[in-house]
Amino acid sequence: MEQFGILSLGSRLKRLSDFLYSEVQAVYANEALMISSTYFPILRLLQQEHSLSVVQMSERLGLSHPAVSKQVTKMLKEGLLLKLQDEHDQRRSEICLSELCRCEMQKAEPVLAAIGKELEYYLNRESGSFMQQLEGLESHLLNAPYAKRVILRLHPDMLTIKHCQTNSEFAAFKALNVAWLERFFVNNIYEKDHLLLDDPQGQILNKGGKVKIATLNDCVIAAYFIKPSDQGVMELGKLAVSEPFQRLGLGERLLQDAIIEAREMGVKALMLESHTSLAPALALYQKLGFKVDSSNEPYSVPRANVRMIKDLEA
Repeated sequence: MEQFGILSLGSRLKRLSDFLYSEVQAVYANEALMISSTYFPILRLLQQEHSLSVVQMSERLGLSHPAVSKQVTKMLKEGLLLKLQDEHDQRRSEICLSELCRCEMQKAEPVLAAIGKELEYYLNRESGSFMQQLEGLESHLLNAPYAKRVILRLHPDMLTIKHCQTNSEFAAFKALNVAWLERFFVNNIYEKDHLLLDDPQGQILNKGGKVKIATLNDCVIAAYFIKPSDQGVMELGKLAVSEPFQRLGLGERLLQDAIIEAREMGVKALMLESHTSLAPALALYQKLGFKVDSSNEPYSVPRANVRMIKDLEA
């Protein structure tokens, strides 16, 4: 549809709308909320105004009277709304939230906050003209695990960090890191990368290291390894988060897990190599206490240009 440009604007906006309604409904279902995503404008308005007539709701929301009336009728049948008769004019009635609906809307507040943060995440990525922003939003949002990201915001404990054990898990560890390398350093992938990713058993586990993965509903979405290095400290490497699940704090959670693992293994320091072009990653390492190493030790691969160390005894 994008090929038709601005002439397909209405259809493209409807496609986005349908996608968001569907994904938000999946979140509501996961949270066992009794309300529908399509009810939100009317419910939020009544939450603020207490009671209104259908005509007033139509005017306030800028929606047609039949559309609002249809939604109100459905919610009355579901027990979410109540009809209040005007004591002075029996021909006039107003609509308000039922007690059941008030409770549901109260339960929905943290869900709505998470939905709002997720929308901001996608909207803040776009720039340029309106059509350029729309194209970017379509590209990033329509193919995204939107509902899963919102649910993970609401329930961080759904993420499981565990040791990598099966062939399929090691394959996922490799796939995550190949995707990361091809995204940031497509022309700087070396033999050492291939050796480590093709044979983590021999290159990491057999050398006293560990490979750990983060899973969401049994799907691997992040990973890292630690192993003893030639410098006598524990090396942290190949920390990667699946692109659709970035900016949810998963990198920080894995980094914290790596620090705990290293401490339990009794090492004095944890070391990693990175590149100065990866500003968000460097900021995260600094946040968790890693400091730039000023020694002249050679890097393990030519693409690295910064080494950071965290003192685990401090």
